[in-house]
Amino acid sequence: MSAFDAEIENNNAIGEGPGPRIDRISSASTRDTLDRIVNSEILAAGSVNVIGLDAIRRQLGERWARKAPGVWEHVERELERTLGAAGVFLRLDDASYLVAQPGEEGFAAQAVCLTVLQDVLKFFLGEAKPGDLAVRVVTSIAGGEIASAPVDPTKLRRPRPAAETPAERSADAVSGPLADHAPAPKPWKPPLAGRTFNLEMESAKRERFQLRFQIEPVWNLRRGLITSFLLDRSGGPSRTEAADLEEMDVATLAYVSTLMQEHVRQGGPLALHVPIHFTTLATQRSRERLIRMTRPVREAMRAAMLIEIDGLDAGVPPSRLLEVAGLIRSLCAGVLGRARPTRAAFEAVRGCGLRGVVAWAPHLGLAAGGSESRLKAYAAFAREVAPNVLIHGLPAPEMVDEATGAGFTHASVAPSAAPA
Repeated sequence: MSAFDAEIENNNAIGEGPGPRIDRISSASTRDTLDRIVNSEILAAGSVNVIGLDAIRRQLGERWARKAPGVWEHVERELERTLGAAGVFLRLDDASYLVAQPGEEGFAAQAVCLTVLQDVLKFFLGEAKPGDLAVRVVTSIAGGEIASAPVDPTKLRRPRPAAETPAERSADAVSGPLADHAPAPKPWKPPLAGRTFNLEMESAKRERFQLRFQIEPVWNLRRGLITSFLLDRSGGPSRTEAADLEEMDVATLAYVSTLMQEHVRQGGPLALHVPIHFTTLATQRSRERLIRMTRPVREAMRAAMLIEIDGLDAGVPPSRLLEVAGLIRSLCAGVLGRARPTRAAFEAVRGCGLRGVVAWAPHLGLAAGGSESRLKAYAAFAREVAPNVLIHGLPAPEMVDEATGAGFTHASVAPSAAPA
């Protein structure tokens, strides 16, 4: 969300003072925005927090007025990259941001804010001192007044054994108890987890084949949390033509439409990654066909669907990809691109405004050995063209840690390799 200018009338800066406090918002536009993005349910769940940049402002002193726009740009980039599709934020004044996370509650939401603030302080100050970690949980918003209470950052995290893998953390990572003393949150199982669906189809050459859909968790590697799910699609005819790809995409969105309705109805806060072939999206007739069939779930798509444009390689014209990405961006929560590990593929996605570049693990030949070098090479190229670098289909759960070390921001494991 874009930053909004506002005036706050208060006696002490965000993060200063040991007790509760009230900030008064005098900007009408900011008050209207708060009313739109915050409701009583997420306030009661502890999903709304404020982070303060006072430590940076103090360090810059008289230079703050000149340097502040650059600080805001960096902070907002970090928030966009960390929060994902469900989270929103609003700049309250020159040194504080309100962060609302419908997909996180209590300690988990506070820990996300802490992570962002730590990264920002380290970037500008070289370190994140405990006294500078200014995070406050918002308890109420009414009449232009924001009531908040300080958060003790030492209670937001607990150390984990070094040998513990992301797969072993899955049971508590989704629900998010991040402190030993914290009361367990209410149980919530993502309604998408573990879904499978098989569909018999016929190709343009009259060949029968099976299309298989499986739902797999996607890890945000910076946060160590499951923040989205992948619709893993496999199967297809032995020789695929454009007409076959289109029918596979139609079948995909027909299945996803039922998932979207159920996911939103059950209160699922996590986004779903959905692969759609570039050739289907690049053709006006087939693209409009997809748009028509998904119109009943458009609101859900905009809230919780990330479209991954599949099949990006040397033959994709960058200007055409730019046009396609722009056309579908308003239909969903975000657009990513699945790029093959070639320089030509990376050049095709450069400058297209994609939220992320996605590697398909089998294309990297990870099972053949030399995984670390392949992962690092792909991530290094991808970071030059998009803020997020994802990998799907890792052949083993322990390779999630390798992907983390290589510089990927998100990862998922192949269905056959995922732990039972």
